[in-house]
Amino acid sequence: MPYDSAATRAKILVAAIEEFSAYGFAGARIERIAEAAGANKRSIYVYYTNKELLFAAALHRVISELNDAVPLTEDDLPGYAGRMFDYLTQRPAALRMHLWRQMERPELGPDAADVYNEKMARMTADSAAGQLPSTDLLVLITGLTQSWVLAPRDLLTAVDGADPYRPERLAEHRAVIVEAARRLCAPAPRDAVGSA
Repeated sequence: MPYDSAATRAKILVAAIEEFSAYGFAGARIERIAEAAGANKRSIYVYYTNKELLFAAALHRVISELNDAVPLTEDDLPGYAGRMFDYLTQRPAALRMHLWRQMERPELGPDAADVYNEKMARMTADSAAGQLPSTDLLVLITGLTQSWVLAPRDLLTAVDGADPYRPERLAEHRAVIVEAARRLCAPAPRDAVGSA
């Protein structure tokens, strides 16, 4: 069977995403990535040059897939929050990769500033008087979508001791996130804006 370099490169990237999401940049090991991909270390350096560029490629893949799967809908932020929650609970490696990026290599990954700037400008132009500033609103909604995955598991089980990732509980939490996002998007009473 002939050697398939594209398939090898793809397997390396999948293995790298798993490794980096579990251990971050500093803790990841090229040897483990090669073993998981069924490749040799040399092929990793041939395709990706070094560990930093492999991490950048892994970040680019994860963030691009997330942005494609869950585009920011500035005219429906509660719906966006629900879809992002679904994505992150089904693919926790995406959030872990993003967190490792923030801690270890914030300069790496795809640059989505143009997309976000355009959407936030539309949010600002379309917002009702008294609504939270668009940047703050988006940051708060993003935090909501990540809350379940980031919360300590013992906190999530404290109420009933049951698996917090069972479908019924996830559906309940998703509904709470969507409602919280809806409330955040609602115009605030005029006297409440800036009074904190």
